[in-house]
Amino acid sequence: MMQKTGTPDAALLCPRQQQFARWVTPRDRKSPRSAIFPALLAVVLFDLLVCPLSAQQEAAVGAQDEQLRRLVVGTWQDDYQGKRTKTLNEDGTGKMVVELDGLKARLFAQRLTFEMVWSVENGRLKKQTIKGEPAVKVQMILKTMGDRVDERILELNEERLLLLDKDGKTKYDWRRVQPEPQP
Repeated sequence: MMQKTGTPDAALLCPRQQQFARWVTPRDRKSPRSAIFPALLAVVLFDLLVCPLSAQQEAAVGAQDEQLRRLVVGTWQDDYQGKRTKTLNEDGTGKMVVELDGLKARLFAQRLTFEMVWSVENGRLKKQTIKGEPAVKVQMILKTMGDRVDERILELNEERLLLLDKDGKTKYDWRRVQPEPQP
């Protein structure tokens, strides 16, 4: 359906699409219909890049994030640059203990503890370190590496959490473990 201006029906388009459609649609009404189809194709491609998700799509993403959020709660371990044990609590708080050896243990400490808050947004695990022990060593690491992490969730099930670093190459392969009893 076309409006008098020669653009696709405005009710079907977001404001940015409407503006783009006016820009790419032929102004001469005597132009052949075939000139309109490339314009419509351009509007669809523009939509994929610029216009926000529909409410239905947003609801689907939100439901997926909620499912991931429930599944990620628990205790996980990996062996990236030392033994790491991460516990993510239902309330969005968490703790990671890193056990180092060799040169890294001498430079930093044999055991580092990081306290954090976390969330799942758009299929990504986002974490922010709040504090840690030993405080001086943790602050030195945070100044160097930053206090926020945003990792894409590649795989998540009852046994495995596979995350992709922001560099797009490094993968962190976590295994679910039973939490250690608190003293």
